Amino acid sequence: MNTAKGYNDIRRRWRHWLKSVFAPGEQLRERYQSFRTILQLDGQALDLLADLESHISGHNPADSLLISKLSEQIIDIVGSMAAHLSAMNPLYAKLPDSHTLLAAQIRELLMPSGVSANPPYVLPLQQAASHPELAGGKAANLSAAGRSGIIIPRGFVITANSFHHVISENHLQDELIQRFEQLHADDHQTIIRIAGELQELILACKIPADIVKEIDLALQGLGPVTLLAVRSSALAEDGSVSFAGQYASELEVLPEDVVAAYKQVIAGKYCPRAMSYRIRHGLSDSDTTMAALVVPMISPRASGVMYTLDPATQASEERLGIYAVEGLAEGLVDGSRTPEKYHLIRNNQRAPFTSGNTLLTAAELEQLRLWGLQLEYFFGCPQDIEWALDESGLTVLQSRPLLQKKDPPPAMVAEVDLENLLYRDLHCAAPGISCGPVFFAPTGKTFLDIPRGSVVCTPTLRPSLSQFLDRMVGVIAANGSRASHFASVARERGIPVLVGDMVELTADQIVTVDAASGRIFNGCVNAMLQSGKKSVDNEFPTEKYTALTARTTQLGLTDPDGETFTPEHCRSLHDIVRFCHEKSVREMFSLVGKKGRGLGAARKLATDLPLVMYVLDLDNSKTSSPDDTITLEELSSLPMRALWQGMADPRIYWDTRQHHVDWEGFDQASGGIFSLDSRLLASYAIAAKEYLHLNIRFGYHFSIVDTICGEQDSTNYINFRFKGGGAAHQQRLFRLEFIDQVLTAFGFETCCRGDMLDANFSRHALPATRQALTRLGLLLAETRMMDMRMTGSEHAAEEAERFIAFANMKSSPSRK
Repeated sequence: MNTAKGYNDIRRRWRHWLKSVFAPGEQLRERYQSFRTILQLDGQALDLLADLESHISGHNPADSLLISKLSEQIIDIVGSMAAHLSAMNPLYAKLPDSHTLLAAQIRELLMPSGVSANPPYVLPLQQAASHPELAGGKAANLSAAGRSGIIIPRGFVITANSFHHVISENHLQDELIQRFEQLHADDHQTIIRIAGELQELILACKIPADIVKEIDLALQGLGPVTLLAVRSSALAEDGSVSFAGQYASELEVLPEDVVAAYKQVIAGKYCPRAMSYRIRHGLSDSDTTMAALVVPMISPRASGVMYTLDPATQASEERLGIYAVEGLAEGLVDGSRTPEKYHLIRNNQRAPFTSGNTLLTAAELEQLRLWGLQLEYFFGCPQDIEWALDESGLTVLQSRPLLQKKDPPPAMVAEVDLENLLYRDLHCAAPGISCGPVFFAPTGKTFLDIPRGSVVCTPTLRPSLSQFLDRMVGVIAANGSRASHFASVARERGIPVLVGDMVELTADQIVTVDAASGRIFNGCVNAMLQSGKKSVDNEFPTEKYTALTARTTQLGLTDPDGETFTPEHCRSLHDIVRFCHEKSVREMFSLVGKKGRGLGAARKLATDLPLVMYVLDLDNSKTSSPDDTITLEELSSLPMRALWQGMADPRIYWDTRQHHVDWEGFDQASGGIFSLDSRLLASYAIAAKEYLHLNIRFGYHFSIVDTICGEQDSTNYINFRFKGGGAAHQQRLFRLEFIDQVLTAFGFETCCRGDMLDANFSRHALPATRQALTRLGLLLAETRMMDMRMTGSEHAAEEAERFIAFANMKSSPSRK
């Protein structure tokens, strides 16, 4: 098998070499198409990875089927990226193998647990303790309590297999899956809508005859019974999560109505609060398969609950709490009635501390105390017990682990002095709370100077910043998003990251960053810092998804120049995305000067303008050396000529002493990290007769032009993006206002987000498209350093008006 695979690799490389020699133009076109596809898929993959990370980290819990769906989408997209990179260069032929292995591991992790729709459909209650996978938590615990010698009611269980049988016979599996793939905990409106739909489906379904038959036999076994209770008993209920009050129970049910009541109980599995609770605890639908406990109704004189270690008695941990009401306990558990309270010393028979009422005698209280301690010992942890008292005596109706926690200390976030609030409503890229002195890191050169324990303020969330995370306690960026590589790594490390404009912060100013709420406070707010430590312990079981995180969203390949930046070291889908990004961009530029062929390589554009640009001419298959240049006249690209006509307009003044390259060493278009002597610091263009993709850099800002300009109106378009700048953030925004107004006047549709502008000019005839490109070139030349001199919105409007008039003139004095 390995020999065959090696032979296929050799054949693939041989075919690649032959095409590079005998069909270089075709190979360049194919490479560029793969390159464009990788860049397009990269954005999709990062967005989906950010969504998945938010779900499996517990920040925005989602249904397991939505997590599976997202994972499959990412697997498909990343697989396509790996295939396209391998097509660009067979040296990466091992990357699809890494992807295949990861995909298999991820699918195994997400494989749902097996379910059965086979009998038994009914179990006697006394057998439930031996079959919790059939009886559910409530029934199994109650059965176990009976085995310990506690008095419990007679009854039976309609098993979890019955639920699966109902779903299967009524063909509801696809209906469930379709809806669960939409659910995440923060989308309350969708949860409410889907809950209503699912409950309608369940209530409209038919209970299979074999289930009905077993229920009838079980009812006969109970003997003469007037009324019954049909109670929920989901598989995950009353265990490590309680589901207290989340599910439905039907009381005072006639024997002939038990089947109808059973439908109500299983429909209650899909009430909004239960679905939200399930999702927030990381449980799948099959984890909470619904069984139902059927017991005779009791007409109690009193009923209530007992906590064997009452969390309300903080003065002493040796108190047992009993809460009692007259009659049924429903009013107690739903909060509508005020109970009598009895606080007993757990380990002796001294008189109880009571609220002065007398629903229970001392003997009855003592009996409950002994039962409570017995059940606590039997189950191995404090218990939350439901009980009832009728003429025959006390009966335990339910016993589950006591999951309540003591109230937190009084220093809460709500008590923070809001006078110290500096900013609010910022965007959270990574949650957390931290405090430290502000350090400004505007460029890559300053990263090495970041002091340990700093809150770093930076223009963007650059991937290179992740190498210095151990020095930071928080990050505030003017621009960025949760989909960035840096934000993903920061979330893994627990470093809070906020995105917003921080013009008022000063160096060394002490601030508290509360990323989850989007707030920044002056000074260290100790109450918030303590709260932040406690908030890490949330209800979502992140350990369940630890292995999935390691294979999907975790980013390990952080150094593109490192020895481990290889297909074999891709340990996650995120690693493959990063690898494809970096290598696809480098592939496009590594075509220059390859020994032995170098056909169609990128060549430096010969121009009098003070900028460095390399051009890949897809229409020219002539062999060239690394030192070759290309003139504009040699290019057949109509859009390149039209754009350059505007950029080289003699009316625009270019200072030849200012060389325009990306001297910072960071290429935002590819999201990469490169050495300062890399050719990727230059601008580049990929050109064909009717096509141009141009990435042009002027110091701190970049512009991308992607266009088709030809005879067919319906396919003509110009997509333009402008981002960044070296001036203060507000000045960059003023320049963006100028560009926005100019492009709108020229017929572009524009959209601004932060300091980034996107514009589109589509489906116009050739003359109009060509004119728009020339005007765009003129605008690019005009705006090189404009942000440095912008003073306000009024100034931007005045400059826009002057420039529009200037662009429409045939000739005018130089705009020096």
